[in-house]
Amino acid sequence: MKFGKISRGFAVGVGALIFAVNTAMCGTIFQSGGSGTTYTDVTGDQQGSANLLRDISSATIANDANNLYITLNINPGGNLATGGSFNYIIGITTSDASASGDTSASADHGNPYGRSISFDSSFGGMTDFIGVFGAGGSGSTSSPFTSYGFNDYYYTPGSTATNGVWTKIETVSSGEPMSDQPSTSTPNSITLTVPLSDFAPNLTLTPGTTFDFDINSTGTSGNQTSYDSLVDQGPIQSGTYSSTYQYNETVLDQYTVTAVPEPATLALMSLTGFSLMLFRRRGK
Repeated sequence: MKFGKISRGFAVGVGALIFAVNTAMCGTIFQSGGSGTTYTDVTGDQQGSANLLRDISSATIANDANNLYITLNINPGGNLATGGSFNYIIGITTSDASASGDTSASADHGNPYGRSISFDSSFGGMTDFIGVFGAGGSGSTSSPFTSYGFNDYYYTPGSTATNGVWTKIETVSSGEPMSDQPSTSTPNSITLTVPLSDFAPNLTLTPGTTFDFDINSTGTSGNQTSYDSLVDQGPIQSGTYSSTYQYNETVLDQYTVTAVPEPATLALMSLTGFSLMLFRRRGK
């Protein structure tokens, strides 16, 4: 009996140790959730200027059987149509420390836009990417954006850290409409509809699959840094601000794909339920 207890205790101890090691290898998760989760960020922590389009306030992620829906909310006082031109980048990784994704060691700074934003190697680097940009204007009062667009990419590792390749999957040049958050009258929210199949080269997004991610605001060219991160609950840089600071992320959020019936399945279920109700009523 004593030996059995010792064996069970040893097994539990080894299991806990393995879990602790794996957790350490995978970096730190700030917030996790499934379909319909809102991931929050404090406001007023953007850097580089006081422009409120740099200030991310929250993001909500949901999915159905075919698409991922990503709603990005910036500071309620910011105007996405006329407040200026910025990029918002959504970095994604497989949650596997051995994924061999893009890191800061690469010449592109860790992502296909060449911004100075990367995922730490403890997460496996960045494996997938969505870049968001204004469309239909220049972002000024005289030439407002009429919508937003996005393009997405997947990463294929090379033989070294510097020769991996980003491949563009699709570009949606416009058509992602701007909307208002409930308390304001200015457009400060965008919802992207991204096919789950776009991630297939690195991520098979079936129910129960998890991925790690962050959303950053950044400039529209060069190796500009992150102005604000959804995950980071404060200024990214301390001390003197640098516009080309390499922001290497060691904390991310996590999303789990949720099983949602396809519309046809929902219709069939509703029809079946209605038929059963009629059958029961006739039976009476």
